[in-house]
Amino acid sequence: MVRAVRKYRPNRRGRIKLARWLRVALLRLMACAAAGFATVLVGVPSITEGENRALIVAIPLAWACLLWRGSLIKVVLGPGALVVFGMWSRALVPCVVVKRLGEDPDALRSLLVLETQQGEQVDFGWFAGSLWDFLYDFTGVCTDAMRFHIRTERHLPKGAPVRLERRYNWSLVADSFAIATVACLGAALYLAVR
Repeated sequence: MVRAVRKYRPNRRGRIKLARWLRVALLRLMACAAAGFATVLVGVPSITEGENRALIVAIPLAWACLLWRGSLIKVVLGPGALVVFGMWSRALVPCVVVKRLGEDPDALRSLLVLETQQGEQVDFGWFAGSLWDFLYDFTGVCTDAMRFHIRTERHLPKGAPVRLERRYNWSLVADSFAIATVACLGAALYLAVR
C-alpha cells in the first residue's frame, strides 16, 4: 500500500501535485462550516440589528477565508520547474536555478529549504509534520520526489522564466470570503458612524 501511495504519476498537463490531502479536506470542511455558520447568523432574528450583526457575521467569514487559504498549500512539479503554493503567494522556481534543496541548519526545528543560485530561499516549514509523517515519512517522500524532479528537469521549457518568481496566489473561494468579510466590516463601520 505504501509503495502504491508513493508512486506519483503526472496528470494530463504533465504535472505532479504534492499535497497533504487529509489536511486539505479538513481545512476545506472547516471553511465551509464557518461560512455556513455566518449564513445562519445572518438569518437569526435574535441577534441585535445593525453594526453588531455585521461585525458578528464578519468573524466566521474571516476564519473561512483563512482556513481555505491554508488548504491551498502544495507543491506542483511541472515541466522544468517547481511551483510552491503558500497561503498568500506562489513561487515559481525553474529547476535550472536551484542550488540546494535540504535542511536549514540555522532553523530551530527541522525545516526543508530550497536555495536558488541568486541566493533566494523558499522554505517548506508548513509542509512538514503530519499524520502521514508518523505513518511513513511523507515529508521524506516529497523531498525525494522534488530532488528527482530537479535532477531530471534541468532544461528550460520555451518561454519559461530564468529566475524565481513570486506572485499573489488567487483563489476564487478564499477571495470571495475575503470580499464578503470586508463588505460586512464596511457595513458595520457605516452603521456605527451613521
